Amino acid sequence: MQPYQLRYIENTKKIADMISFYRGAGSDFDSWYRERKDLQQEITSLREDNLRLLNDYLFPTLDELYSASAETIQDLEDFAADLLDWHTNLDCGVYLVIHDSLLSLCRTRKDRNGIIRELYLVGMGLYFQRRMVEGVDSPLSQELMFQNEMAFTEASSYFRFFEDIDDEETRGYMIRAYANIAICSKDYHKKIAATNTALKIIQDEHYRELAPDLPWERFLRAAHQQMSSNRSDLAREKLTKEELALVLESCYEVFKPESETDNPSIRWLWPYYDMEYSCGYVDLKTTMERLETLIDQSPEDQYDQSGLYGNVQLPIYYGRLIKANPQLQSEEHYIRYFAKAYRKMEKMMLSYPSEKKDDFTVYLLTLVISDYYEMEGVTDYRRFMVKLMQQFAGDVYIRSRRIGDIMRAISEAILENDPGFFDDIPRFGSMSAEEKMSEIPKYAEECGLFHALGMIKMNVTRTMETRNLFASEEQIYQLYVKSGYDDLAARKTTEMYADIALGHRKWYSGNGGYPESYERIDSPFRQMTDVCALSVYLAEGEGTDIRSRIDRLLLKDDGKFSPLVLSYVSDEKLKARISDIITDDGKKYYREVYDQLYEQS
Repeated sequence: MQPYQLRYIENTKKIADMISFYRGAGSDFDSWYRERKDLQQEITSLREDNLRLLNDYLFPTLDELYSASAETIQDLEDFAADLLDWHTNLDCGVYLVIHDSLLSLCRTRKDRNGIIRELYLVGMGLYFQRRMVEGVDSPLSQELMFQNEMAFTEASSYFRFFEDIDDEETRGYMIRAYANIAICSKDYHKKIAATNTALKIIQDEHYRELAPDLPWERFLRAAHQQMSSNRSDLAREKLTKEELALVLESCYEVFKPESETDNPSIRWLWPYYDMEYSCGYVDLKTTMERLETLIDQSPEDQYDQSGLYGNVQLPIYYGRLIKANPQLQSEEHYIRYFAKAYRKMEKMMLSYPSEKKDDFTVYLLTLVISDYYEMEGVTDYRRFMVKLMQQFAGDVYIRSRRIGDIMRAISEAILENDPGFFDDIPRFGSMSAEEKMSEIPKYAEECGLFHALGMIKMNVTRTMETRNLFASEEQIYQLYVKSGYDDLAARKTTEMYADIALGHRKWYSGNGGYPESYERIDSPFRQMTDVCALSVYLAEGEGTDIRSRIDRLLLKDDGKFSPLVLSYVSDEKLKARISDIITDDGKKYYREVYDQLYEQS
């Protein structure tokens, strides 16, 4: 690779390590705090260097790609491979920029083998990119999935030339692309059909004889694993007998051998048990007992994939069964064990070693945030989300705490002049002025804390620290408001923050910002959302002269913010208070993170 490529990789790895607030055993707070400040300066320097490397070297190389040497192209491929190694997902965005360019080059040169290879690699990049919005139901996430499917579909469409292509690596890309079509759809009929086609190809002796050196058995196992992932659909009434047979066959191929070994892995035991339950072979009581045994057998200090499966994923599955079967929710044993399993999950997540954090960690974090089942007697969602923010997204926590303090200051100033300003918000309208002065500022602070919850499972912060976001990434980033809204609205302890999370980026006038789905007039929380919108703007803006920035807004706002809220922040006393919050070194926020990471562990 070229020196600039090696340097970019080195810089990006350093940034990925530095942005973790949890670093080893931890020193005393003052030393840790000084280290954090020093690291932030170093991150800024590395980011500037990365921007220079991209602008001075990578982008000009891509602009001149059609006249590039074979050595330059190989360096680009090696560079991209290090940026997305399937474990760290170091920089999926730059990986995609490179392979999109290489795909265009191969199309121009009519290089069939190159087109197939690049389509597959682009497809894998798109797969990892759309994992940022896993579980977010929006037109963009559906579009990303469609683009992903089209890349794999086009690559697999060349399969009709399988016999003519004498390059085994290219033949392997076609088969893998065929199999990967299934991961780009939520339609279980389509997924089963795509995987079945891949299985037929992989098991066909004709194709095996044409490419004897391909890892056919590995392909076969991977395809069976993909088919077996449809086991959750076994109980669906619309699953045909043929589809049912295909899924069951793969389940037995994958899980049955594992279940019969002397020391079976829980990673495969639970799916086998789940399959038996879904098919009606085993009752719910037995399935719950099996799941409890697997969770109990998982050591709390086992941070490999098996340990994480037993201590994090299985408690989530236990919660899914509790949620899906209301009769369990009144039985003391299941509630007690459910609370125990979630405590174990929480302990694992909050003691997760920073050096082991990778793309699988992000998947687990997303799973916990999205699938956490909140019920009385079990750790409440709000409390756990605060801890997860501190553990995995310290920068988001500190920024959100600062915005919360600004919101508290603004809401207090508003209430002093207009005690009924927030009366549309449920529960506040019936309070006395004195109660409002106590409860509403506290609520405003909490709204600030949770307004950006959607960011912590999108794994976008590291990219923003590494370089500027590309246009496609900026679109994905904007979905954090929808992601946060979905998760907050689904739980009783956080539903009162959901509208603020959704609407704080939308203009007051409705003529700009995002998301389009937010209609201010329909939300009873709109006044607090207005406060949040202005607070975010003030906290994020460049420069520390808050008074001048507020004065400019008062002269020309363009409809971005509530005129009423703006009128309140024109007060000189409030301006000074907001300025103090923004220019403060944030030491108290860092202290809160430190206490969670070290003193509470």
